[in-house]
Amino acid sequence: MIKFLKDIDVKDKRVIVRVDYNVPMQDGKITNTKKIDDSFETLNYLVKNDAKIIILSHFGRVKTEEDKKSNSLKPVFDYIKGLNKYDILYSSVVMGSMLDTMAKNLEPGQMILVENTRYMDLEGNLESKCDIQLSMYWASLADIYVDDAFGSMHRNHASITGIPRHIESVAGFLAEKEIANLKPLITNPDHPFVVVMGGAKLTDKIELIYSLAETADHILLGGGIANTFLKAAGYDIGSSLVSDEALTKATSILAEFPDKIILPKDVITSPSYSETIYEMKKLDEIVIDDVIGDIGGEAIKNYARILNSAKTIFLNGTVGMYEQLPFSNGTQEILEIIANTSAKKIVGGGDAGAAVKKYKYEKDMDFISTGGGATLTYIANRTLPGLEALEESDEKDIS
Repeated sequence: MIKFLKDIDVKDKRVIVRVDYNVPMQDGKITNTKKIDDSFETLNYLVKNDAKIIILSHFGRVKTEEDKKSNSLKPVFDYIKGLNKYDILYSSVVMGSMLDTMAKNLEPGQMILVENTRYMDLEGNLESKCDIQLSMYWASLADIYVDDAFGSMHRNHASITGIPRHIESVAGFLAEKEIANLKPLITNPDHPFVVVMGGAKLTDKIELIYSLAETADHILLGGGIANTFLKAAGYDIGSSLVSDEALTKATSILAEFPDKIILPKDVITSPSYSETIYEMKKLDEIVIDDVIGDIGGEAIKNYARILNSAKTIFLNGTVGMYEQLPFSNGTQEILEIIANTSAKKIVGGGDAGAAVKKYKYEKDMDFISTGGGATLTYIANRTLPGLEALEESDEKDIS
């Protein structure tokens, strides 16, 4: 059973907090601080309760010395320091005597942001391969481990699954919210339970669709994912994007859940992704150079009928290439329909979260996950390596 932050006493304790500060950055400047800002609820609580805080996060991939320069967490430190909210220090090293001393000398309410954990991947992928010695070293810096990086919990890394093997470990507030909102989707959603699944590639989501098909009443498909299922169903989709490697699995899902998988009856097409020539077509009207970019009007009406009867809706991905104006209508219409339903509305982050933000429907959704790949993995597998590590930490006597 996972313990949460409020279940333990953190006063005067050294606490390692694993966060997700893998933020978008351009020319050394952060372009979106949401992931950082989302961590402040947990950090505020720890400061208020006199914990001594050590913050760990990865940032990008580090395969060369050059990668270290472009994937430093120093800009994140500068952002947090500039808020004048926290007494925060910065460790330019991820391991060694300097960090040992800084951690030992922390005062209650003070914190250290440690440099990118993936710097240790230059030493033989020690972070990404969950090296035991590295895990033990980081654990030795603190008394308690708090995992608040739900978006990284699908990774079996030293800072995610390694540390909890050696010290008392709990989930932070952001992770707790993710679990509370996503777990009902895989255990006991209110029915009718409707999933809207879109995006470019099916390969990454095929297992998720299969898992959800067991509990959902309907799965409404759009984007490249719908293209693959349309091809599996025998339709000619011209030159549209298809995940050929997922065709066999898509065919079997259609055979096993014929009444649950709902495909568009018409689509918006263009010749070779043209943004000036496009038209709405029935599926049997598609020709060889047509590219499907969006769902059509009949599809929207059919999807609206199903969505309006739903009590739970899970949105993952977009139903078209919404970034291009000719193919944005389907996503906008579906979002407006979902926003106006009385159902509980859960958004799976990623492109779906970006579209919700772009079209200003954030306040109409009950929960927008921060997880991305972790959210999909959690729903498909009903667990995550990071969550299992927290459960195992609670079950054994760590001394």
